[in-house]
Amino acid sequence: MIELRGQRVVLRALERDDCRQLWEAYEPAAPQPTEPLHLGLTVEGAEAWFAEIQAGQEKDRLHLGIFTLDGRLLGDIQLSAIDWRNRTAELGLGIARAADRGQGYGRAAARLLLDYAFNQFDLARISASTLAYNTAAARGLEQGGFVPEGRDRAAVFLNGRRHDRLRFGLLRAEYLAADEEA
Repeated sequence: MIELRGQRVVLRALERDDCRQLWEAYEPAAPQPTEPLHLGLTVEGAEAWFAEIQAGQEKDRLHLGIFTLDGRLLGDIQLSAIDWRNRTAELGLGIARAADRGQGYGRAAARLLLDYAFNQFDLARISASTLAYNTAAARGLEQGGFVPEGRDRAAVFLNGRRHDRLRFGLLRAEYLAADEEA
């Protein structure tokens, strides 16, 4: 089982109870900042989410929980759409409770997973996206070294409105160069 330990967070596989806890704890922003969402209303929904995670784990996805050093569950992070031939993947993450957002946990988790992806999986490129109105997420991606690559105009329909999706990318060479400078 993978466990990645950093100075602020630990990343490890989500157990069934962790999925239930995240499912129940998720506090969506208004309007919701990412897509697709798994908003939790039932235990069955959490069970289905756990099964979905397990089905793709380490085939085309690596999905981990984000925990504090003392074991409190904060959220989840994943590399999805892993393309082993082209050495690419997509990064996604979510912090469940609003009070835990903006505290640097997401950035610490992303740093750990990016390091693993580039150095252990030998990926060449990782992409990420967010909705245009989620300026905090866009700023966090840029601060994490991601380069803005494009805008999918009116790509997402949410809460009765169309929203643009911003696309970002990070190349292994860029990540390693920034890591050497730090």
